[in-house]
Amino acid sequence: MNKNQRLIQTSTLNTEHEAVRESYWQWLCACPILTRREILSLVNYFGSPEDIYKAPVSELDRFAKLGLKWPKSLAAYKNSCTLEKSRKLLEDRDMNFVSRYNAMFPEKLKNLADCPFGLFYKGKLPDPDILSVAIIGARRCSNYGCRMAAYLGSQFARRHVQVISGMASGIDGLAQKACVEEDGSSFAVLGCGADICYPPENSRLYRRLPDKGGIISEYGPATPPLPGNFPIRNRLISGLADAVVVVEARKQSGSLITVDLALDQGKDVYAVPGRFGDELSYGCNHLIEQGAGLLTSVDQLMDEMKERMPKKTLLIPPNAHTAEQVIRMREQNLKEEERKEAARKGEYKKAELTDLEQQIYRKLELDSKGIDQLMDETGLSMMQLMQGLISLQMKKCVLEVSRNRYIRANV
Repeated sequence: MNKNQRLIQTSTLNTEHEAVRESYWQWLCACPILTRREILSLVNYFGSPEDIYKAPVSELDRFAKLGLKWPKSLAAYKNSCTLEKSRKLLEDRDMNFVSRYNAMFPEKLKNLADCPFGLFYKGKLPDPDILSVAIIGARRCSNYGCRMAAYLGSQFARRHVQVISGMASGIDGLAQKACVEEDGSSFAVLGCGADICYPPENSRLYRRLPDKGGIISEYGPATPPLPGNFPIRNRLISGLADAVVVVEARKQSGSLITVDLALDQGKDVYAVPGRFGDELSYGCNHLIEQGAGLLTSVDQLMDEMKERMPKKTLLIPPNAHTAEQVIRMREQNLKEEERKEAARKGEYKKAELTDLEQQIYRKLELDSKGIDQLMDETGLSMMQLMQGLISLQMKKCVLEVSRNRYIRANV
């Protein structure tokens, strides 16, 4: 056997060894009754997941004598779930697994004091060479918060920034939906198994994420969305991100837990400012008061992130597009930005909006306004105002968010 053949054989053996090691970690991490702390205790005692798998059930008596309840459940799991069954379960649910000892495991998470022993995922994992931003916020958000979340999600997608969040109702899900709709990459970190869509209302987003990014969880298949799982998973949302952006948060908010975790991890935190006295704005305004970055524009955040992470200044992945495509995409994005900037200022061409429509449109904002307020601000009669509003809605420039309350449709 020559030198090259020996190298190939050694490489093959190493690969096979790693695959076997991964299968045992997958089996152990998929056990539904074990927490990270319990897995650590077992590995410290037995030596490895393989040793745990092969050990007689009677070996668990040591833990049972301490009054712990999980050894009995683990014994039942050992008797009922083989390596093959565990592997087949992931295949059937179109899921993958990576242990923390695998080269594919996110490097950012390895620095966590409570780094998970493995991750289950659908789709793919975030690209470490591309900028990632977590967008988090209130589940029950205002109309302004909804629109800001969607705006940020779409803007980051256009700049090829990966959006990380928890797929929760409200800010999280809205930001991720907007990112995906702009053909961007987004990753959801769940507080249940990656094979479970929670909340059910985001089922369409759940189906699309594996093609656009991924669905990630430290919990094994079929793990239900237990309340205690969600605060724990927040460390992974901030851990996978290079920066965290908060859009609306109450005084007592789960988003602020994620912020604390992000700060402990040394991540940059930005907050979208809100109105004085608004309950949903308290968290963000308080964060700004405490020194969080004041988010005034996406470009501002991008410029600051480039300075801190120069290696991630190339926002378009290599070989993702041809040079001609990149130029065309940049031109399209520039035109879109110009159009939206004009929309913000109310500078539509006369061919697009009539004088009456312009008069009404300039008075509309992201926060809704009622009929009486618009009549006072425009000086129009009820008939003129309603005529203009109906016309603007037909042109998709205005939205009626509740009965007789209107906002701009262009951000």
